[in-house]
Amino acid sequence: MKPSLLILLLAVPCGISQLFAAETCERSYRLQVHSGVEVILDGKPTEDVWKQIPSEKSFSFPWREETPPRTEFRAFLSEDTLYIYFKAIDSDIVLFDDQGERVVEKEDRVEVFFAVDPELNEYYCVEVDPLGRVMDYRASYYRQFDYAWTFEGLEAAAHRGDSGYSVEMAIPTRALEGLGLLSLKGGVRFRAGLFRAEFRRGPGGEVEERWMSWCKPDSETPDFHVPSSFGHLVVE
Repeated sequence: MKPSLLILLLAVPCGISQLFAAETCERSYRLQVHSGVEVILDGKPTEDVWKQIPSEKSFSFPWREETPPRTEFRAFLSEDTLYIYFKAIDSDIVLFDDQGERVVEKEDRVEVFFAVDPELNEYYCVEVDPLGRVMDYRASYYRQFDYAWTFEGLEAAAHRGDSGYSVEMAIPTRALEGLGLLSLKGGVRFRAGLFRAEFRRGPGGEVEERWMSWCKPDSETPDFHVPSSFGHLVVE
C-alpha cells in the first residue's frame, strides 16, 4: 500500500466504514409505466395489466440450507400509483387474532422496504399479512423504528387460497415523491428490499421463524435492516 493511501485511510476511518456499510446487492427490478390503468385491490391479479408485468421469483432462505417455497413479486407504475403484488405459496399460514398493527410482526407476511440513502439513514417499511393487515413504519440505521409513522395513502388487500396467499398494495406516487424516493422519469433508480416472513408451527404449536429475501444480506444472523439487503427498483 502506498504511504499516501495509508495516510488517507487512517485519516477518514468513519467515512470508509460508512462506504462499506452502504453496499447494496446487485439485484434490480424494472418498473413498467402503464397509463390509464386502475387496479381494484382484492389480493388477486385479475386485471389484464398484470399479465404484462414481469415476475420476480428469486427469493431464497439466506440463513437456511433449504429449498424455499415459491414467492412471486410484481410491480408497476400508473400516473399516480405504485402497484405491488406478492404471491406466496404456503401450506402452513401462521396468523393471530391479536389487535393492533404490530400483530403482523408475529405472522406470515410479505414486506417491501424503501430507502432514501444507501446508509439507511432514512427508510420506510411496509409489511402485510395474509389477511391484508398492514404494519408500516419509518426507520433509520441501525434498527431505530418509528411505529407511529404511517405511509400516506397506502392501501392493501389479501386473498387466501388453497396453496397460500397473495397480497396487493397501492402506494400513491405523491407519497413516494414526498419522501424523496421516486420520480416517474425513465431510468430513475431507488433502493428497495423485498422480503417474506415464512413461519411454521411446530408440533407443540410453537412458531418457527424463517426468513426469505430477494437479496442475500451480508449478515451472519437473520436481519433485513442492513444496507446489503436492498436492491433497486428502476423506472423504465
